[in-house]
Amino acid sequence: MRYLILAAGVGRRLGEAGAGAPKCLIEVNGETLVARLLRQIRANDAAADIRVVLGYCSERVTPLIAGCRIVINPFFDQTGINASLWLARESFDRPLTIVHADLLLADDLARTLFTAEPETLMAYDSTQRTDAEVNVEVVDGCVTRFEENFPGYSGLYAGVLKLSLPAARAFAEILDRRIVQGYNDPRDYYFFVVRAMIDQYDISIAAFDCAGHLWQEIDRAEHIEAARTRFRMKSPAIA
Repeated sequence: MRYLILAAGVGRRLGEAGAGAPKCLIEVNGETLVARLLRQIRANDAAADIRVVLGYCSERVTPLIAGCRIVINPFFDQTGINASLWLARESFDRPLTIVHADLLLADDLARTLFTAEPETLMAYDSTQRTDAEVNVEVVDGCVTRFEENFPGYSGLYAGVLKLSLPAARAFAEILDRRIVQGYNDPRDYYFFVVRAMIDQYDISIAAFDCAGHLWQEIDRAEHIEAARTRFRMKSPAIA
């Protein structure tokens, strides 16, 4: 399996709590988020091919990701997540797991998630419900909708999307078509890609429910505080 970790963003919503560093360098019990993800991936996939998209303060992250192939998004301050994915489009020529670098996963969740049987899946949490966040609708165990701010959602997106080879190729094709058309709103997300995969390519995306497992997305300052409590951090800091 190939893994693509997205770590190019500035993390503006962290404000002063970010201390000017990328979110992936937030420390949890002395281990940065990106180092934790690398450890967990390698612990569960000895043959993992890991690629990391960097942008903001890439020189600070590079020393911590030895053995990974680095993709640079030089336009990180003007573009969004879709540009980072598009710049890494050569990575989509084999089965691929996309992971957001601001994720904090408990080891048992990482083990269960990274070794899950479905070839194509999306992680979500049915116990976390926030209307304004990125949410997932699930019907009969499969993802049917992936958007922000819509009624009837099943839970919060947990930042991991695993793609089979056909799904990875479809993802890259759909994204490339949009980018080539000149549409790259930095506020945009890959909702349209997932929607097209389901509706136009007839790709089934299994829903992986993280309910009952410990995890935390760190997107805002209050998420750092939540992580301190939930993971019982000793002395949270920014590397």
